Amino acid sequence: MYAVSSNATDGVKLFRNDAALFRAGPSGIAANGLINAGFSRNLGAGVGVFDRCSVPWTPDYDEVLYIIDGVLRLRVGNKIYVAGRGDTVWIPEGTAIVYESSVRTTFFYAVCPVQNSISTKEPKSFGEGRAFVVDDEEFECDETIA
Repeated sequence: MYAVSSNATDGVKLFRNDAALFRAGPSGIAANGLINAGFSRNLGAGVGVFDRCSVPWTPDYDEVLYIIDGVLRLRVGNKIYVAGRGDTVWIPEGTAIVYESSVRTTFFYAVCPVQNSISTKEPKSFGEGRAFVVDDEEFECDETIA
């Protein structure tokens, strides 16, 4: 959960990490769209987790991932990119990818446009602070990685 501080006169928002423990859904992914359509008309951003999963996806938005902890494998066709703690990954809109993790991996992400991402398209205010947990209806897992 995140606590948010805001100054009504300048619009700046500070999200303080308050033991942000995410519970991944059955597909092994959760995302918390902190900067969502309620805050920005263009940019979405948040934090999330991949937890021992393989999730195919073709984003209809540009995405940047910054790996906070763990290891993310990003499969693009026959190529595999391995990103670890402190690495940044750029994923252009329309790229068919598979997010893969064999360990719990936490990340920061930014997306543009905000309204195209499932985790940032809806206006949310924080203190709601609930992680967006993706279930198997939204993402089909290739496999669970042990």
